[in-house]
Amino acid sequence: MNAPAVPSHQAIRERIATLPRLDIALKNTPLEEARNLTRELGGPRIFVKRDDLTGVALGGNKLRNLEFRLAYAMTEEPDTVIVGLDLQSNSARQTVGACNKLGLKTILVLEGRKPNNVQGNLLVDYLLGAEVHFAATQSEQRLLLESLADDVRAQGGRPHILNDNPMFDVASAVAYLEMTLEVLEQLAQRELKPNYFYMSSSGKGSAGIILAQKLIGGFAMHAVCATDEFDLPRRTAGIARKTIEALGLDLTIEEDEVVNTEAFVGRGYGLPSDAGDEAVRLFARTEGIILDPIYTGKAAAGMVAHIREGRFAQDDVIVFVHTGGTPAIFTWNELWH
Repeated sequence: MNAPAVPSHQAIRERIATLPRLDIALKNTPLEEARNLTRELGGPRIFVKRDDLTGVALGGNKLRNLEFRLAYAMTEEPDTVIVGLDLQSNSARQTVGACNKLGLKTILVLEGRKPNNVQGNLLVDYLLGAEVHFAATQSEQRLLLESLADDVRAQGGRPHILNDNPMFDVASAVAYLEMTLEVLEQLAQRELKPNYFYMSSSGKGSAGIILAQKLIGGFAMHAVCATDEFDLPRRTAGIARKTIEALGLDLTIEEDEVVNTEAFVGRGYGLPSDAGDEAVRLFARTEGIILDPIYTGKAAAGMVAHIREGRFAQDDVIVFVHTGGTPAIFTWNELWH
């Protein structure tokens, strides 16, 4: 029996093009070889996919996702987008920036208490003009989302609660399936192929890279999660399956195909770790690339630890996906001096 044909990049892009989409992010972000970092670690070859350079509101991975999430939202013709996220959420910052591009008002409901010193992503949220509310718990946050939506309707507005958007998870996977195609093409121009991808992910974005791995083959995906709250194999495989259905693809992804570690969470979600902080300094001082201590720093810590353990050959090619999050270095300013 013949093996199924590997779909072309064009065929995959045609499937992606069947989904509603807006043009918000800068795509085809640079792929930068980290020669000094490679030399410091003694190999393998490391390339950094600069998805911190996607444009709006200091960039980051969420802008790619928002092209699909907000396209669905716009079918309801909203004038206000309401979203509940974490206090120092990268997604919140990028959502406000994207909504500004679309002429929409944004209301944020952030879990946590407003700090005395407004820094990092929260500072940028205010700069972008978001209406910001705070909730002590997730249950309180949910109630406030509904209450604020009712207030908007009472004033004649048209709210869309982004947390309830059916594309919320699938958008991330589709976006990072497409990002993987970009990387493969950028490496092909150098006559190279990737052996491994590393990225900070709790299952959404990494599902897209795993989907590309299954469709195209030739590389492995290593996700490093910044939280230990999920059953990562089940969550990632579930999002991949929903994405497969959305794109009309004929394949399956099982939980045992997911490689996603919680080993670098450290003290907990949203808190820096020693290994992550070291990785942030290492990237900064070898390549001038600024990571953050919460997401990309911990993902880099995982990659660095695996390299030091001798898991890779000297000529292996590792792609580190930089998903952004730079404002967090200002929130945790005491770490760097």
